[in-house]
Amino acid sequence: MARPLLAAVLIVKNEAAMLPACLESLAGVVDQIHVHDTGSTDSTPAVAARYGATVTHGGWHDDFSAARNEAQQGCPATWILAVDADHRVTADPGALRRLLAEVTTDALLVQVDGAHHAGPHTQLETRLYRPGSLSWTGRVHERLAGPGSSPPDQGTVPAATLRLHHLGHATYADRIRRADRNIALGKLTLDELIAQGQAADPQQIARTLLDLGRDCMAAEQLQQAVDTFALLREMFPGTPESTQANDALSRLMVGVCYDRFCRFLVDQLQATSRP
Repeated sequence: MARPLLAAVLIVKNEAAMLPACLESLAGVVDQIHVHDTGSTDSTPAVAARYGATVTHGGWHDDFSAARNEAQQGCPATWILAVDADHRVTADPGALRRLLAEVTTDALLVQVDGAHHAGPHTQLETRLYRPGSLSWTGRVHERLAGPGSSPPDQGTVPAATLRLHHLGHATYADRIRRADRNIALGKLTLDELIAQGQAADPQQIARTLLDLGRDCMAAEQLQQAVDTFALLREMFPGTPESTQANDALSRLMVGVCYDRFCRFLVDQLQATSRP
């Protein structure tokens, strides 16, 4: 049997409502679908099986990379498309297959269009990769890495060839729930790094602090965000992470001051409109 070119691999838990539309969008795009369930109490595994997916089971250990690496075990495909239940796929299957057959890099950036309660946004994410060369690392905000945690060489998939639509932050409640979860996992990661003492990787500490600060912003824990970014700037001045923390702090301060100014104007208008 010929080795499949492309498989979609998902990690899921209690996604019976979201999963069908995701799997339907993968039809004709991938050769196989692998769904790794991390402890659903609803009908998620049965839904996945009904759509022809290979279903595996494992526990949830507060570690996205561990789950993604476990999910891809036994997948024979040359390329993996990492998607979640709240993704919807739009693709030109022929163009995608031609690209994957010709590209020389081990990973590819894919355009992700996010449905966000505050307004849509678009970003590039590493979602296509060769599992024989790369694996996932990081408890939260996981990323792909090669031997020795080296970053992969990456190309970019044209949006007309493949793009993902992400529904995970479509509502305010979704955003807060996910941010709170990420904060908890980020703090676990930071505790582990602190326990390593001098052996801890400074870049990983800086990256963890940056992600934690951003998650605090998303959860509207503004003082904790400010404190986290300030700690990052103090510990790792001049680093790319410190620069990004400066940018986040600036945007945070502008937002806070803007809100205060708006409240001031409202108070002024109310005062002048009273008889």
